[in-house]
Amino acid sequence: MAVGAIANGMNISRPAVSQHLRVLSDAGLLTVTPSGNRRLYAIAPDGVDALRKYLDSLWDDALSAFARAAHEKAKGQ
Repeated sequence: MAVGAIANGMNISRPAVSQHLRVLSDAGLLTVTPSGNRRLYAIAPDGVDALRKYLDSLWDDALSAFARAAHEKAKGQ
């Protein structure tokens, strides 16, 4: 999608949307394809997959820490 289509209906300016899109593309979460004088943005599946794996690892670490704490508390009672 072009910036204008993405920004349409949002409560922020097109330049602000462009800045957000730049950050997301720099992070590898979007692909950018030049088309004439526009740039078309799309989700980068590999980037989103890497982000999901990272977030899953954080969740796994948090659950493991919770389980260890619960086990230690149960042993202390």
